[in-house]
Amino acid sequence: MEPLDDSILDDFLVDSHEGLDRFDRDLLTLEHDPSSRDAIASAFRSLHTIKGTCSFFGFRRLEHVAHAGEHILSRLRAGQLQLTPAIAEGLLAVVDTVRRILSAIESTRREPAGDDTALLARLVQWLPADGKARPGKPASQADAAPVAAAPGTATALQQQHLRVDVRRLDQIMDLVGELVLARNQLVQTVAVGGATPAGTAAQRLDHVTTRLQDEVMRTRMQPVSALWARLPRLVRDVAAACDKPVRLELEGNATELDRTLVEALKDPLTHLLRNAVDHGIEDAAARKLAGKPAEGVLRLRAFEEGGSVHLLLSDDGAGMSVERIRAQALARGLTDAADAERLTDDDWLRFIFLPGFSTAASVTHISGRGVGLDAARSAIEGVGGSIEIMTVAGLGTTFHIRIPLTLAIIPALTVEQSGECYVIPQAHLLELVRLGEGASRVERAHDRLVFRLRGELLPAVILGHVFDPDRLPSEGTPSRHLLVLSAEGQRFGLVVDQVRDTEEIVVKPLRQGLREGGLFAGATVRGDGRVALILDVLALATRAGLQRVTGSVRAQAPVPPATASDIVPLLLVRARCGAQAAVRVADVDRIVEFESSAFEMLQSRPAVRFEGSVLPVTALAGGLPSAGLDGLEQDRSWPVLIHVRGGRRWGFVVDTVEDIVEWAGVPGGDRLVVRDRVTDLIALSQATTAAFQEAA
Repeated sequence: MEPLDDSILDDFLVDSHEGLDRFDRDLLTLEHDPSSRDAIASAFRSLHTIKGTCSFFGFRRLEHVAHAGEHILSRLRAGQLQLTPAIAEGLLAVVDTVRRILSAIESTRREPAGDDTALLARLVQWLPADGKARPGKPASQADAAPVAAAPGTATALQQQHLRVDVRRLDQIMDLVGELVLARNQLVQTVAVGGATPAGTAAQRLDHVTTRLQDEVMRTRMQPVSALWARLPRLVRDVAAACDKPVRLELEGNATELDRTLVEALKDPLTHLLRNAVDHGIEDAAARKLAGKPAEGVLRLRAFEEGGSVHLLLSDDGAGMSVERIRAQALARGLTDAADAERLTDDDWLRFIFLPGFSTAASVTHISGRGVGLDAARSAIEGVGGSIEIMTVAGLGTTFHIRIPLTLAIIPALTVEQSGECYVIPQAHLLELVRLGEGASRVERAHDRLVFRLRGELLPAVILGHVFDPDRLPSEGTPSRHLLVLSAEGQRFGLVVDQVRDTEEIVVKPLRQGLREGGLFAGATVRGDGRVALILDVLALATRAGLQRVTGSVRAQAPVPPATASDIVPLLLVRARCGAQAAVRVADVDRIVEFESSAFEMLQSRPAVRFEGSVLPVTALAGGLPSAGLDGLEQDRSWPVLIHVRGGRRWGFVVDTVEDIVEWAGVPGGDRLVVRDRVTDLIALSQATTAAFQEAA
């Protein structure tokens, strides 16, 4: 037998040991009061739970022993037996045997071999074949003293776990959220006053709060194995009902999610799996004609990447017919012939998520009514996630679900529009662009606003126009900021008046009246004490009429490890020595400009004060002067690339930020040729180790 998933097995062992401890207490109660129905029922449930779970793991020996003890307890519960010292000793022998087996499983992760014939034969004597209870002397009238078992010593695994009421955990989480808000307010206030003892204390509080937040967040996390523990049985039952042999393969069981998200994903995954078995995978005869094995395969994979958890559900079935989807959409009047000519295969695939849309040839009791996918998408988007699809006719379909790690505290960017502050979850933010005159501006193309970004036309939305359509300018836009956002895998630009800063925010729910507008996903209290609304990126795209964004599904689901065909965004900069250099965009947390007067020497190191803490800095290429900062030109601002490593920030001063380019393939070596210029490719993690060796 193969080793089992550690997290699921550990949960079973902890629950079983606790059940046995409870059984010991119940048996002690019964010896003093044989008529206690509650104690009998509780003892029965303890063994019944262990026996029932054993079958899931395939622990046959443990199942037989627990079943024998459960059978005795069922007779006691039905009044067919009376508890005697001999029966009590027999039940204690059952518990001791179960404990020994559990301890061996905890050590070896496998069920040990053993002969329980004598124990089982000892128990059978109280279970006559005729079903009549044999007379037994009640425990209060026994000749020998009652035998009571002391609760077993806690195992090492039990000592590592503590049962906590989930409501208390939620209260702690709420308090940590309030602490984060107070931290943000204090850090922002102290930063205005410069370097003071209060500033040092605020910096320490910031560090401790961050660590506390991380630890509390971890207590809310559950492995996705808790989400799909019931899925193998679901697939088995649906496959049997459809008369199809189907195998479910699971990967990434240890990937963790916030417990609220685990609950929110149960129904969507159920819908997707039922659809895949019923309509995705062909029957055995059709698979044989297609040259496939008779047994269909479903693969469910989980992994964490980019601050999100990704779930990939794939089947090796017949795939979806774009032609059938197109015909159904036209027949139902969901689009007209003119628009149909412009829609791509990706666009047609989005129709399967519409309410009531189905291409199933027949409706079954399992699926086919066009309700499941619509409900699945709504549930996923309701927790801030997205779902995409890829399908290849004859080869199968893959659903790609992205969901945030947690919903409670998230990093976000604060922007300002018409004097009001709004917040955008950083998970949707790809990059920031400063708009100006000339090429860097929003333009009109076919009655749509677009922005030309490195040769690509992005649909653009002006936030002020969303709130007030009369404000739409006729020619270009004044100097503003454009946020390149991602919604369901598609990019678009959002124009705002000002970009403030990034900070961790505590998400607060909105009342129904504000939710009805559809533009806001929640609210938060900022560091300055003001309330800011959290913008719903998907709703913004819908309100702006960006059809491909709001309903699109991409035809390719990304693979987590980098491959040769990946597009790697690189940030081009000019170093202080004049050379062109490049760093991976993913390695840059943010870019902040500082006036030359802001740089100082602290403990013989160049540094700058940033967000209430000291940010050590160096030049990206050609180090800063070791004595003073005379090498920096005065009366100008200097861009600093901020890199985060080990929970700390490190800054790299550059002369100018040139552009962002998309490099095809994984950059190899330490030099590239970009725009006909030799460019040094610098890994900021290595540069941090080299430049800040003592501090790091």
